Parts: sequence; structure tokens; C-alpha cells
Amino acid sequence: MDSGIKNYAVMNKFDQFLKLLVNVFLLFRDYLQANQMLNLELRDDEVLTLQQVKDYLKISEATYKRKVKAGVIRPVKMPGGERVLKSQLEQELNESLRKGRI
Repeated sequence: MDSGIKNYAVMNKFDQFLKLLVNVFLLFRDYLQANQMLNLELRDDEVLTLQQVKDYLKISEATYKRKVKAGVIRPVKMPGGERVLKSQLEQELNESLRKGRI
């Protein structure tokens, strides 16, 4: 083999290794977020699904997505979907009350 092919093979394996490390990091990050959510759940704070959040605030799917994008609602990604702590929604509940949706 000439050195160009060897270098290509080494770089290809290195790229694959880096992709693997990124995937491991993402899995570990998701695990920590889920674990944090479970720890918070144990403190008697109700954990709501996307549908429960929409029903609680009386908002549409589009409004929910807009509030998530704006950072007003900060869901945690967990197996089975996103979850939101009910205590984080108090300000939004007050806004829904003020606008007469509830």
C-alpha cells in the first residue's frame, strides 16, 4: 500500500471513531436529562406530557411549539416523548388566565 491509501484508511477510521464518540456523548446527555427529570419528579412535582401541557394551558399545538422555540416552555426529552414540570408552567398559566382562555 502506498502512504496515501494508508492515510485515507486511518482518517476514515478516525472519523468513524469521532462519530461514535459524539453518539455516546448524546446518549449520555439524554440519560442525565432523564435522570434529572426523574429526581425532580420524586420531589412531588407533577410531570406533564405534551398533551397535558396543552390542555392545562388551553393552547394549540402551534402555540406550544412557538413557546418551546422561544424558550418559554422548556421540555425535557425522555423516552416516550417530551415532559414538562408543572411548576414551570405557572407564569404561562397566569398568562392564559389573563387572556381569558381559562
